[in-house]
Amino acid sequence: MRVLHARILLVLISLPVLTGILPLALAGEAPDADELARKVHAVSHNEALRNAVAKRVGRVAPMVVNRVPLEMRKGRKPHIKTFDTYINNRPADPEIDTLQMAILTSGKARGTGVLVTRYTDPARSAALSIWLPALRKARNINEPSHEDVWFGTNLTYGELVLRQPGDETHEYLGEGVLEGCLSTMVFQPWEKNRYTESLPGEQCEVRGKPVWLLKSTTKFVNWWYDYHITEIDQGTYWPYRTVYFKDGSRIKTVEVDWQSLQMPDTTLAYPRYIYAVSHDTGLDSMVYVPRETISTDVDIADDFWSIDTIRDYLQQ
Repeated sequence: MRVLHARILLVLISLPVLTGILPLALAGEAPDADELARKVHAVSHNEALRNAVAKRVGRVAPMVVNRVPLEMRKGRKPHIKTFDTYINNRPADPEIDTLQMAILTSGKARGTGVLVTRYTDPARSAALSIWLPALRKARNINEPSHEDVWFGTNLTYGELVLRQPGDETHEYLGEGVLEGCLSTMVFQPWEKNRYTESLPGEQCEVRGKPVWLLKSTTKFVNWWYDYHITEIDQGTYWPYRTVYFKDGSRIKTVEVDWQSLQMPDTTLAYPRYIYAVSHDTGLDSMVYVPRETISTDVDIADDFWSIDTIRDYLQQ
């Protein structure tokens, strides 16, 4: 996997929501695999709220944590960055589907930000504008490859943003129960600081929940994985755990702790954390979004969604 242009950020935390979910299958019937994949994608990509914001409140902030492979980790601190992010699902321009903006608020690249514009025409690639404070200039780049890694993590843009249900073939494997807790980072004494102390522990409340098992095989040739198997909540379509396989071996696991937004529509939720670990090296990453940092359906002016906003963001 390639690091996207010197690991420039594209922090795109999508607060996943879906209203009016219909039953996927009648009792006793197996769900259709393609329809299940479409519903999981819709739930995971923020399609119902007008907009959503995740930003620092006092000393609490969204953050991303990356650690090097296990053999290199002794005595090394995790790489931790905080960020603010904004999502607009109802742009004024009818040709624009969504606008996503993110700004790093800590670290050496503090002030770096990105604006991603996705269009209603599926044949049109997303437009990316990046503000680089060290150069005091903006750059426009093409949509990243599906296999480019996201923000220096072991997560890819395909997994988080770009991959569509049609990019894979899907097979329903049956029902099961979610085994074990959802994993999270476990830190050694030398790795701990005030940021790591605020990260949640493993999520065990979902253990034993009924899930559907969906196998999805990539259509891309010579890809980094052959297929993945996802455990999906039967009531909400939240994908709790996805395990990737290559040449018959498990290569990566991604686990997501979905939490309700406590709205009248109980299907509305957000990923409190995403934890991903590569099994060959132990390289792992975690994205954490505290609930108190999230606001939804807020009033944001149309002219806010610009590279000028990112340029001046930390001067406000």
